[in-house]
Amino acid sequence: METTLGEQIMLLSLDDTTGAPQLQSQSEFMISSASVLELALADRVRVEGDRLVVSDPSPTGVPALDEALARIAGADEPKDVQAWIFELRAEAVAGARRGLLDKGVIREERTRRWGIFPTSRYPEADGSAEALVRRGLAAVVLEGEEPDARTAALVVLLHAGGLRSLVFADADGPAADARMAELAEGHWAEPVMKQLIDSVYVALSTGTASTTVTVINAAT
Repeated sequence: METTLGEQIMLLSLDDTTGAPQLQSQSEFMISSASVLELALADRVRVEGDRLVVSDPSPTGVPALDEALARIAGADEPKDVQAWIFELRAEAVAGARRGLLDKGVIREERTRRWGIFPTSRYPEADGSAEALVRRGLAAVVLEGEEPDARTAALVVLLHAGGLRSLVFADADGPAADARMAELAEGHWAEPVMKQLIDSVYVALSTGTASTTVTVINAAT
């Protein structure tokens, strides 16, 4: 079963049993980043200067990616990658969730928080897709295999988002981090892809800082 990069990050971030999200803020930014990166890998968008522009508006056949592509193509003026990562965040997360539900990989359980507020959790319904992703990541990061382009992209996103613990919580952390950093540096020599990844780092740093400020202000 083929899953998008955003769906893979969501799968890794959801607790298999409870369906509760882990490292939610970072994961959501990386799901949004994944949609932009996946469009670049599909030759639908490129970076010109510091702006993200559409190079091919034809649909990819993946609803969540096509929604993102249509948003970018329909913008009044070009924006940088960081701006799009922020703007596409909510719909990228919703699209990844919808894709996993449609594929039968997760299921929706509706509950009430504190018995009052309605909420949903998304526990795993079919573990084969996540198992496949984890095997591929382990082979590349822990066993030193050479990744294909999509696995390399996923490693870069996990590394950029500080999400290593979602996959390699029981592994040698420093060694895994070093290998992921090596892959992040080594597989994006092409300037366009390097620009995209740099923008992901900036967006994540800004988003994390904004989230922290919001929490602090709410607490005071």
